[in-house]
Amino acid sequence: MFKLFRRRRDKPSVMHGVFQKLGQSVERSQRRAANYLNQKTATLSRRQTIAGLVLFCVLFGGSSAFTIWHSLRSSAGSIRIQNMKVPAHTIIIPNNDNNDLELTGRELYRIKSFRRYLDSLQQTKEGKAVYDSIARYRPGLLDSLAFIEQAYQLQLKTNEDEREK
Repeated sequence: MFKLFRRRRDKPSVMHGVFQKLGQSVERSQRRAANYLNQKTATLSRRQTIAGLVLFCVLFGGSSAFTIWHSLRSSAGSIRIQNMKVPAHTIIIPNNDNNDLELTGRELYRIKSFRRYLDSLQQTKEGKAVYDSIARYRPGLLDSLAFIEQAYQLQLKTNEDEREK
């Protein structure tokens, strides 16, 4: 009787196991490299270790400083700004102050009827397949319809506010 209420134990995901094994492999390699370097430097005295550290810092610090200085002084390798290529299917909206979308009631009726049609498709199995294919091949369509309806509602509200003034 209590078997129905037994808590389900989730299995760890496959990807989690792959990343865990990959992390263990990287850690093992790092450990091997650290052990190798420790063996090579074990025979050095404290003075030699400090001298090696100072030499390392001077060499790599100097090369970093030179790279920064060279990049600031030379103009040959300067970054050129180029125009961006816009795909042909992109809709470019001009940036005007009077960029209001004005929809007529007929256009809104057509949009709402299309949305009702899409919603009715989800009632049957065959319709769901058609709906899924529309959503797959026109990924922004449903969002665009919602955006247009919101813009129309905003347009109505703005027109009402202007009439009241």
